[in-house]
Amino acid sequence: MSEDKLLTLAKSLVASGDLAGAEDALAARVKIHPIPFDTVILLAEIRLRLNKADQALAPLLSYGANRHCADWLREYYIGERMNAQAMDWLNSLPKTGSVDDMIDQAALLQLTGDARSAAALCRRVLALQPGNAFALNHLGRALFNTGMPGEARQAFTEATRLAPGYFQAWHNLGHVLRAMNDSAGAEKAYGQALAIAPYYRSALLNLALLKMGRGENKAAAGLLESLLEADPHNAEGLLNLAICLHIERQYDAAEQAYQRAIAADPGNPRAHRHLGNLYKELQDGRRAVDCYRNALALAGNDGDTWAELISGLEQLNDLDAAQRAADEGLVRIPDSPDIRFESAKIARRRGLLAEAESILSGIAPNTLHPRLVQAYHYECGTLADRMARFDDAFAAFSKGNELAGGSVRARATDRTALPAQIDAVTRWLSRGAPAACAPDGDPGADLCFLIGFPRSGTTLLDVMLDGHRQVLSIEEKPTVERVAFHLDRLPGHYPFAMEHLDSAAMADLRALYRSQLSSLRGPQHLQIIDKMPIRTIHAPFVHRLFPEATFLFAERHPCDVILSNFMQQYAINEAMIHFTRMASAVEIFDRVMRLWQTARVAMPEMRVHNVRYETLLEDTESVLRGTCDFLGLPWQEGLQDHRSNLGSRTQIQTNSYHQVAEPVYQRSKFRWLNYRNHFEPYMNVLQPHIDRMGY
Repeated sequence: MSEDKLLTLAKSLVASGDLAGAEDALAARVKIHPIPFDTVILLAEIRLRLNKADQALAPLLSYGANRHCADWLREYYIGERMNAQAMDWLNSLPKTGSVDDMIDQAALLQLTGDARSAAALCRRVLALQPGNAFALNHLGRALFNTGMPGEARQAFTEATRLAPGYFQAWHNLGHVLRAMNDSAGAEKAYGQALAIAPYYRSALLNLALLKMGRGENKAAAGLLESLLEADPHNAEGLLNLAICLHIERQYDAAEQAYQRAIAADPGNPRAHRHLGNLYKELQDGRRAVDCYRNALALAGNDGDTWAELISGLEQLNDLDAAQRAADEGLVRIPDSPDIRFESAKIARRRGLLAEAESILSGIAPNTLHPRLVQAYHYECGTLADRMARFDDAFAAFSKGNELAGGSVRARATDRTALPAQIDAVTRWLSRGAPAACAPDGDPGADLCFLIGFPRSGTTLLDVMLDGHRQVLSIEEKPTVERVAFHLDRLPGHYPFAMEHLDSAAMADLRALYRSQLSSLRGPQHLQIIDKMPIRTIHAPFVHRLFPEATFLFAERHPCDVILSNFMQQYAINEAMIHFTRMASAVEIFDRVMRLWQTARVAMPEMRVHNVRYETLLEDTESVLRGTCDFLGLPWQEGLQDHRSNLGSRTQIQTNSYHQVAEPVYQRSKFRWLNYRNHFEPYMNVLQPHIDRMGY
């Protein structure tokens, strides 16, 4: 076959989508001299589309004396931010004083940071050749880098008009439009670049970043995965994919992506810090602190990371270490509002309320890192509550919740998910909670599920019982939820799929639950206490799965429960999003409590022991003795000394971490009376629960 026919064949194969066939045809063609430059360029583009970047550039480098190939390599290296390769390439080209050479030199000036001289040189080219698209593109880059985005946009627009296939210019136009907050225009420009060159990694990354900024994290993740198919070790792509997965609460996948990002670029402090944030959210405080220290070893003057480290140590209840970190951070960055904010929190926890107030009053919220602005308002609320300024406290908590409810995480959270689960379990209960067969072999007699509602005293009770030598406490791990998720994928979905399971399938569900305990349980642990207060909604399912399991139900005055949840800065998820507004907090409390009452009527055989929070505070030993009797555990002296039990835990996994580190106190009992006027609109919903509980 003649050389022209090979090139024609390759182009037809590209048009039909047969890139591998086109590569074969062009690989044969470049062995026949003379070699047309468009053959070499087309072969490079096909290999890039096939994710063969290393093979793509070799023919171009050997054919670089051709000006078209030299231009293509210049634009490729610069567009993909391969700056070292770009400088080597440009320095290797002959210096002829031609227009092409002037464009090369302008690009070099940009790479060395002299954007103004680069712009001047591009203008000289355009005076000679007004329609030179390369000169317009590099002029646009120089103008953008010298703070003239409007003029840069004009240059890029003209470059794309003159050369519609110039995908780097389309990408640069998208970049400047994004900087000018023209999101729709930027997306269109990035999309045009990718339509011309689907392999263009910079456009994939920047379009993903644009979508992340709009909260479209699933779409962004898809673009980043395409980028990583072409470049598996792209550190920036891995880091941003991890952030997307983290926001979408795909925690295992996010952790893997963060670790891959660190492996690809160990010197990037952002990757270490974001991995620390993931561990912090997962309540793995020790690993979070290690990550923050790693980040600070690379960038010791980052106030935000110092604040994360201090916060992590504070959440581990290591106030001395937190104070030392705050002092060290302020030596390095004396004016850091982020570090001063964290030092205010430490002062408040140590009872130095006036000092904490003085620090907070000297911080303007708009000077804080954006992630701390919410925390600032919650901290102001907590401090005002401790200082008996209750109207100020409620206003501060309201502002914090307003920000939390409008956050990127909140916008990506399905507010209907928890109510839908409650509805499904309620419908299942109305049908008698049918299950196809009763479990055999493992009725769960050693299992106790500590439930109730968030902020109802479950953490304090759990810490106390965890001091018993025969108890293994599992604190807020998604053990049951993983089993429910598995059931939801079966025909009928959760919980209705229970109606169709045979004994083997039921055994599989129980084994899935047990597998999550195997690495934690020792021979001394005769009783498992699995604590998750919001799991009240799954109690009927748990009872059908493990009919001999017991339940500890934590009760607290409903108004105090609502108020305490409203006062918390939670990591937003499908449950906690309901606590950003008083109305939705009351609604979800009412629905969970009504579901629980329905379950008690439908399943009277459930073994349940109620523990009242207020009584636990007033008569701790009596309540604990009664609880041990219910669980069949012998009494053990010292259980009521809950602070001595904290030493065996690496971290309290809930927002109660600081409260359970203090002696038992009474100030949270009936706190709602200080905020009585804010409850008036909801008392018609809450009063039946107050009366039923006997308050």
